[in-house]
Amino acid sequence: MRMSQLKYWLIALTLAVIPVRTFAADRMPDTSKMNVLFIIAEDWSANTPGCYGNPICKTPNLDRFATSAVRFDSAYVQAICCNPSRSSFLNGLRPLTSRVWNNSQEMDQRLPPGTQSLPELLKKRGFYTAVIGKFFHTVEYAERQLLAFDRIESYGKPPGWKGPDPIRTFPPVKRAAAQRDPAPRDKNSKAYREWRARNSDRYGDSGLAPEEEGDYRNAQIACALLKEFAQTKKQFFLSMHQSRPHTPLVAPKKYIDMYDPAKIPEPPAPPKVETSLYPRRVTVGNPDIFMNRQPTPQQVKEAIAAYYACVSFIDSNIGMVLDELEKQGLAKSTIVFIMGDHGFHLGDHGFWSKYSMLESTRRAPLWVRVPGAPANGQVCREFVEFVDLLPTVGELVGLDRPANLEGLSFAPLLVNPNQSWKKAVFLVENENSQVVRTRKFSYLEFGKGPVPAALFDLEKDPWETVNLADDPAYAKTKQEMAELLKAGWKAALPDWAAK
Repeated sequence: MRMSQLKYWLIALTLAVIPVRTFAADRMPDTSKMNVLFIIAEDWSANTPGCYGNPICKTPNLDRFATSAVRFDSAYVQAICCNPSRSSFLNGLRPLTSRVWNNSQEMDQRLPPGTQSLPELLKKRGFYTAVIGKFFHTVEYAERQLLAFDRIESYGKPPGWKGPDPIRTFPPVKRAAAQRDPAPRDKNSKAYREWRARNSDRYGDSGLAPEEEGDYRNAQIACALLKEFAQTKKQFFLSMHQSRPHTPLVAPKKYIDMYDPAKIPEPPAPPKVETSLYPRRVTVGNPDIFMNRQPTPQQVKEAIAAYYACVSFIDSNIGMVLDELEKQGLAKSTIVFIMGDHGFHLGDHGFWSKYSMLESTRRAPLWVRVPGAPANGQVCREFVEFVDLLPTVGELVGLDRPANLEGLSFAPLLVNPNQSWKKAVFLVENENSQVVRTRKFSYLEFGKGPVPAALFDLEKDPWETVNLADDPAYAKTKQEMAELLKAGWKAALPDWAAK
């Protein structure tokens, strides 16, 4: 690996400790009457945006946004895939409390009685609520919660919802007969599993113009709604979904052509069956792409290039919405959150998905812009967790926050991003498999698998390749990390919050 490539990968994962400064609460502007805009993209690796240190992936709109927002360099999700991650950060509960830690568990049947989600709390507070595309994992999992939306676009409607017709309509996408491949209705059937594999395990040119893509159309709908909001003057919450860069890794040809696979560096942490924490991934295949084999070196580069193309595509769509926010005069009165719902492995460890407790899954991109906030344009390297999002929104706009929330508002970091904050972050794979990560170490416990536990020194080994759990020199560290994992999230809070 060339030195320039090595430098990139080290920058992308090494999270530095930074000095502490005092929080001055009176410097935050009045945010109680501000609007809130969420932009959520699926399966988004924090190693890809240019402003996160990637020298290849082109994200000019996000890079520009970062100059006016706080970019969180150490933002961590609480679960390994979409349903439990969203169930966590949209309800302010961790997966073992929400009882949702995989994609098959129906959220609204498992949440503790009385749980109120973010849109329900915002609606109660008087916000006009609108969603474009995916928000919770599926409509069926969140029927009650979705009833809190005044407008639902590009998304299924829960039973009993009565809202307006779509604000925009689009011409049907013209596909050749050979390209039509509708999904079987029975999601439990073999035919459906085969259909899903065909439509996930691929990369390259989508065969569509940008304006035919669902993600582009979602951005267009968002622009139309922003125009309406500027006229009605209602305080609004709007969430816009981007399905990329989730598999299939396909994008319009103009974005695929932006990247030469030959110039893509090889992934770090090459797969090793004998030391892999998830050996089935290396020997059999991955859940979303390269399902039945490991890719060839050429396919590796092509797939990463296609992933970058997907990121550049959503960057363009996000830029469209941010520009409209400015055009409609709403930028100075709208709090903007841009985020992924979890990370994604791009060939490191031989993995091509999420579904691990390693850093590539745990860490996701997050930007927050509060108009007038002192920290705008700065980078925060303190630990924040996605379960903190609901408490943060709640503090900023004055929600009546439930007492059982399991996150900590990071609004103070929007004033002073360098003050001392959490000492660790937590993620679960299931009831018996969990991980805690501090600045220096990550410690993983497994309910089943090739080893019961793993310990990694992140300063020496940021890609988590050398398991030190059985190394006598690290016995004390292992014990301390195991105790911290057992003690849980409250033990990692800053001193002032733990009291």
